[in-house]
Amino acid sequence: MSEIDPSQMAPTFKALFRTDEPQAKRCFTVLEGSTPGRILTDDPTNPSWGVMQEGYDNCIYLGGVLDAPTIAGVINHLRQDGDVHIGLWPDDPRFDLLPPPTRYGHWVLEFYDRPIGKGLDAYLDGVPDGCQVRRMDRDLILLSEWGPGDVAYAGGIEAWEATCFGYCLLRDNAILAEATVGPGALGLREPGVFTQEAHRGKGYGTIVTAHLIHAIESLGDRTYWNCTQENVASAAIARKLGYQVEKAYRLWGWKQEEH
Repeated sequence: MSEIDPSQMAPTFKALFRTDEPQAKRCFTVLEGSTPGRILTDDPTNPSWGVMQEGYDNCIYLGGVLDAPTIAGVINHLRQDGDVHIGLWPDDPRFDLLPPPTRYGHWVLEFYDRPIGKGLDAYLDGVPDGCQVRRMDRDLILLSEWGPGDVAYAGGIEAWEATCFGYCLLRDNAILAEATVGPGALGLREPGVFTQEAHRGKGYGTIVTAHLIHAIESLGDRTYWNCTQENVASAAIARKLGYQVEKAYRLWGWKQEEH
């Protein structure tokens, strides 16, 4: 088993991975070198299998032909440095190859196929009196709730500005809600939204996300939405914004090994 970086990948390596996995976009942003992650394989030159771990939620993706002992070995290797997660559709036979989870088995929802350029006008025009929606610059992103973490994950403010963007809802220079997006892959981008607790339940998250999605679609990309099944508020935003396909998958996890 070898750990490699994207520059060491054989031309055939990316083809080992499926584009129909849950959160497949995250897998391919790592394979394309636009977001951090870890890549393991049996042979960098002529691989028969690969495992990719994205760096945000530590989810792994399985590519090629792997057996149960190999998968267990990879998971144990990665657990030396942190938690490990995997998301698979409920009928995926690879569940039978996984070691028993030690953390949890959440259900997660994924939403796809939002009609491009449709269904946003009511939210684009629905900015509350006394508020404004602004595209976030480097000052605003660092003042936002998730911004400092997003900037660090991107590799610094210049890298964030080059590959990411976001919008926020402001009142008197205070950020009430924010929606951001990172690099895309497979023609897809994944919006994320956060509303300050005192302002939840007012539709602010939907408004600011509608502005973000409008900007993404203007660039020619599509979006998808991802949230845990328990996150009723996030799922409600996805449904209001018109995603037509809703699918559930299972997320398993393994805790970091104690040293």
